Amino acid sequence: MRADPCAAAPRGLKEDCSHTARVLVLGADGSLVSLLSDVLGEVGIAVLTEAACAQGAGAALVMVQRGDSILDALHCARETTGTAPVFILVPFEDERVMQHALRLGAQGCFALGQPMEDLRRMVLSGLSGTRGTP
Repeated sequence: MRADPCAAAPRGLKEDCSHTARVLVLGADGSLVSLLSDVLGEVGIAVLTEAACAQGAGAALVMVQRGDSILDALHCARETTGTAPVFILVPFEDERVMQHALRLGAQGCFALGQPMEDLRRMVLSGLSGTRGTP
């Protein structure tokens, strides 16, 4: 039997932990999906990778490689998840690209290489309905 992931959640995140929270991940390779599953699983968030399973996803994480693909990525995620918050993942920290994602309507933006705690906090804030960017 698997241990309760919420029991091990860091203080401050435990209150927001949900056993049923699900996040759809789009555009990520297998190693990134595995990392996201580990990081978000620590606070009880399941990671979905199939668009067909998107029904009931509380948020979407979408990996983009370039700033000019953000609008298409947001559109695709919204078609799949409806009104759920959409977070953009970018391969490196570029303030211009990150601000562009927010202006286009992303709930938040996370650059790989930042502390994973920031990603958890951002996703939890989106799932609870508050806007958050690390």
